[in-house]
Amino acid sequence: MKKKYAMLMALVFALCQTQDLDAVHNDSKEQRLLTLSESIVVGGIAGAAEVVLPGQLLSYAMNRAIAHEPFRLLESYKGFGANVLGQMPITAMQKLVSTFGHQQMQGLQGRSATDTEALLISSLAGVAGACIDTPCNAIQLYQQRFAERKLSMLQAARKLRGRVFRGFTANALLKEAPFVVGYQLLAHKGKEFAQPYLKKEPHATLVGGVGAGILTALITQPGTVIRNKMQNDLEGAYTSTVQTMRTIFQQEGFKGFFAGLSQRGVRVAIAIPLYMVYTKCLEEQICNK
Repeated sequence: MKKKYAMLMALVFALCQTQDLDAVHNDSKEQRLLTLSESIVVGGIAGAAEVVLPGQLLSYAMNRAIAHEPFRLLESYKGFGANVLGQMPITAMQKLVSTFGHQQMQGLQGRSATDTEALLISSLAGVAGACIDTPCNAIQLYQQRFAERKLSMLQAARKLRGRVFRGFTANALLKEAPFVVGYQLLAHKGKEFAQPYLKKEPHATLVGGVGAGILTALITQPGTVIRNKMQNDLEGAYTSTVQTMRTIFQQEGFKGFFAGLSQRGVRVAIAIPLYMVYTKCLEEQICNK
């Protein structure tokens, strides 16, 4: 598994090497904000690309670790459709809310959003994305749990019924909101910090993105564990976010909130630089036409 992680990191590094994004940016005029429809396209494509490489495998590995179940490579594709179809509108909605928020700041105040305003916008984008992520993750977990039944997404959704939104509060406030802050704000701050020490902008993107990814994964892992515990619970053992937190602590201790962190940490550390590269390239292709 370590070799696979090393290969994935090498791939991210190679991807970042393919284009000096600052050179393109400096040669053009000040880049305009995306329209709302363009934001949906950019966010959706970036989200789908991350799931294909390397999100699905690492997501499955994390889910197995949280559930304390063995990793089965042949079943790792289960829930792939729900993962992709969920991640596309999630990142699209997050990009949409972010773009709309920044447009409002510029329209009302004639300036870009401050760091505090950007933090609020990103947090709201994360909460909005959780409206889609929560049911899609519940379907994915159900398909993986009952892999031998070969359930479709629709069949899994019918089996779950109203339980698809279990864990929404933890997912929205403890996972998605801080995650969007991580990849929309912290990653760019990390890039700016690393830029003076590195010769090429892609290297700063990689360093800033990976650093923000590791920190973001650490902060958001408890929310991920709480959400998964509630969604994987078919016996009613977990009734609320607070009760789930109490139960996890009593049964597994503090370390229980960080189950699957190594798998998700690798995913997020790779995903954030990929998001940055994907969205930057897509935005420049659209805005510089």
